[in-house]
Amino acid sequence: MMILTRPSISPYLARTLAELGEPVVMVEEFPVPMRSALNLVPAASMDSGGEAPILTSFENALNYLYQALPNDDRVRKAQVFKDKAAFRRAIQGLFPEFFFREVALDDLSNMDTASLQFPLVMKPSVGISSIGVYRVAAAQDWPKAVAFLKAELSKYQSNYASAVVESQNIILEEWISGVELAIDGYFNSAGEPVILNILEHPFASDEDTSDRCYFTHRDLIRKYQGPLTGFLKRFGSLFELRRFPFHLEVRCTPDGRILPIELNPLRFAGLGTVELAEYAYGINVYRCFFREEKPDWDRILSSKDYSIYSFMCADVPTDLFRDPRLKIDDRKFFKIFEEVLEYRILSEAETSTFAVIFYRSKDASENERLIRLDLRPYFSVEG
Repeated sequence: MMILTRPSISPYLARTLAELGEPVVMVEEFPVPMRSALNLVPAASMDSGGEAPILTSFENALNYLYQALPNDDRVRKAQVFKDKAAFRRAIQGLFPEFFFREVALDDLSNMDTASLQFPLVMKPSVGISSIGVYRVAAAQDWPKAVAFLKAELSKYQSNYASAVVESQNIILEEWISGVELAIDGYFNSAGEPVILNILEHPFASDEDTSDRCYFTHRDLIRKYQGPLTGFLKRFGSLFELRRFPFHLEVRCTPDGRILPIELNPLRFAGLGTVELAEYAYGINVYRCFFREEKPDWDRILSSKDYSIYSFMCADVPTDLFRDPRLKIDDRKFFKIFEEVLEYRILSEAETSTFAVIFYRSKDASENERLIRLDLRPYFSVEG
């Protein structure tokens, strides 16, 4: 069963749901491609026994699931994963040396920073994307970080349900050095992890916490598929996960450890960005999950395709978000990419991301340029 909610449903997802005939529940009324071809069912028909697969299009659906299926084991576990502090407490046995602390937002300004370990990351206990995420390098940066966090949460809080962004509690956790990876996959009915894609998340600097670009290529899969499968087996056993889709973010440290950043439950990478797997490897992640299929990685990795496949989430700056006078030059922005596979324009009324761009590159230089790109030349404010 697919749970659809704002902000955006891709034509690819809609077409897949129509082809599969998968039951679809719409949490709210909003534009959905190919709506008449979908197998729309009433919410009352949802299975609470844990047998039917459940996938959400966006985390706004979590509040709905908390109320509709409060006794479903997957929904109860989703509540733990979505609360970053609860998640850290749950996995503390696996990573006892990892530092974290939960603090009320109102208490941040008066904290004794001498009790903290720097550098650290500050972020909402319940959050999404990079909203409110800030790397604090040293104690002297604390006032600036607190001011940023409060302003960021105030700006975005009204645009998301409390299950997605909740601004009363903040988690402080140690900064993990190393390569950041995002994994889309699911635990099948037998509790086995199935990896659908592995993405690397590049940053412009240590201070950069944005979700601008992610990329994948066959050598990345070859390098990390084995270690990540082993990590997921341990993780899945701890929580006894079954029929559970996820978008997991981890850091791979220089000494070879894999440390989890967060697990986003009952969904894949947001805004349809998970569909990069189709362009890179011919994998329809939705079909794999609903039909409990595994990608044929041996065949996929035998290809001589050495291209880098990426997506970019192009965001409106915080100070311009939802400014009715804002104009975006999509035509000009389109031309900065070497080879566009798909350019999706999103509604600025629904999300701060004005476009998702899937593209192919011959090497890493394009992403190195794009993560440092100033987007302001592509915006104008009229009137």
